[in-house]
Amino acid sequence: MAGELVLITGATGMIGFRTLVFLLEAGYKVRAAVRNQAGFDKISQLKPVAPYASQLTSVIVPDITVDGAYDEAVKGVEYVVHVASPLASNAPPGIDYESYMIQPAIRGTVGILESAAKTTGVNKVVITGSILSLVDAKTLGSGNYTNEETRTTPASGPFSSHIEAYAVSKATAFNKTKEWVAEKKPSFSVNHVFPVFVLGRDDTVTTPEQIVKGTNNMLMGSLFGSTRPPIPGGSVHLDDVARLHVLALDPKVEDGQDFLAASQPLESFEWSDAARIIKKHFPKAAADGIFQLDHVEKVVTLQTKVDSTKAEKLFGFKFKNFEEQVQSVVGHYLELKGNN
Repeated sequence: MAGELVLITGATGMIGFRTLVFLLEAGYKVRAAVRNQAGFDKISQLKPVAPYASQLTSVIVPDITVDGAYDEAVKGVEYVVHVASPLASNAPPGIDYESYMIQPAIRGTVGILESAAKTTGVNKVVITGSILSLVDAKTLGSGNYTNEETRTTPASGPFSSHIEAYAVSKATAFNKTKEWVAEKKPSFSVNHVFPVFVLGRDDTVTTPEQIVKGTNNMLMGSLFGSTRPPIPGGSVHLDDVARLHVLALDPKVEDGQDFLAASQPLESFEWSDAARIIKKHFPKAAADGIFQLDHVEKVVTLQTKVDSTKAEKLFGFKFKNFEEQVQSVVGHYLELKGNN
């Protein structure tokens, strides 16, 4: 409830920062766990959090993989929102995926639960998963329906790409969390949010060159001419993902709930439709040739049907559609370039 203290991890990233903003706007006091002071200094100076400075504090957690990493951070909090996890886009070439991505995802998630169990007063933990926590990319793009109960077995190494390793890291962390909750039976509840590809204005991006950071690269990379293999047609607006994390904290939400976050539930879309959307909403930018629209028109979309109606029905809102997502990201880019 408003005024209570929430610990959030991953607040320096795309989803984490937007969730931080939504928590502050909802009236929560927020303690951001960051790896270093510089990270907190950066986000605390960004415009969306400026009006809420009195509600925001920080705690330094330099290594989320060590035992007891969050022991001090969780003291005195009522809620935990755990967003932090190694990102596929940050993986350097030739890295050992097990040590860089998979084990940190597991240890960070289980570790924060262990720390929460050592203290008193934590009522609810909300964890950011991924659609890939539940199903692999092949299943996602198969055209079959995916809901919160759908499961595929995580692949075993060696991994062919950082995306495959990322999927395994999210799936394994989710499975280990479920095992931990079943065994330990903590006094707090644990809910999950599983987004598909997240698109939307990312206020941690402050220069045009950074616009391809994170999952917005799925859209912007193609607009700048990057070649894409066929991509599943499932996306969700960043605002909706953040909103869902905050709504999942509500005491009225039953324990152990999983929520898929995907726009246009039960429908797919075409990534190539981004060209039409840009021509419609940003005609000058389209005419000026800022984007390679002919390139994005050639992107092949794999039919994807994600049933996210559970969240819509429970919380009474509609996910923003693909058109609104494209407007949000492209509009931000043009704003940064001074072309809006």
